[in-house]
Amino acid sequence: MDRTTEVEEENKKTAISFAATIWNDKDLSQIEIFYADEFTRMVNNIEVTSDKIELLANIQVYFTGFPDLKFSIEKIIPYHDKVFMNWTITGTNTGMFGEFPATGKKVKVSGITHFDFDEEGKFIYEEAFFNELSLLQQLGYSLTPPAFE
Repeated sequence: MDRTTEVEEENKKTAISFAATIWNDKDLSQIEIFYADEFTRMVNNIEVTSDKIELLANIQVYFTGFPDLKFSIEKIIPYHDKVFMNWTITGTNTGMFGEFPATGKKVKVSGITHFDFDEEGKFIYEEAFFNELSLLQQLGYSLTPPAFE
């Protein structure tokens, strides 16, 4: 096995462990294992955090809103110092989700995350995309069409 393949396999294992430890076990005390000191986390093309305190708060919003949240990896592809992961989350909204009160509704949302790794095998960049409108519609919210004069 060449060095590139070894790095790809290690990065893939790290991403799988991240999903299990952080998202499924909800063990935020392990965040240091996965993220470099300097990193950027983007969600739907918006920078949501670049420090671990904000990161923990950002992830906790999902755990509060969906205490039974489960994260499933559908497909994972390592490529050099990157990993691409298709995933699905499921859960029941029994707690506050950000500013939104609990609805008791179940959700299922799929998305994709791209990680960049440093030489130590930690995330330096995370970019996740998912359909926020679908999530909110599953919770019972709807868009109001704009008013035309």
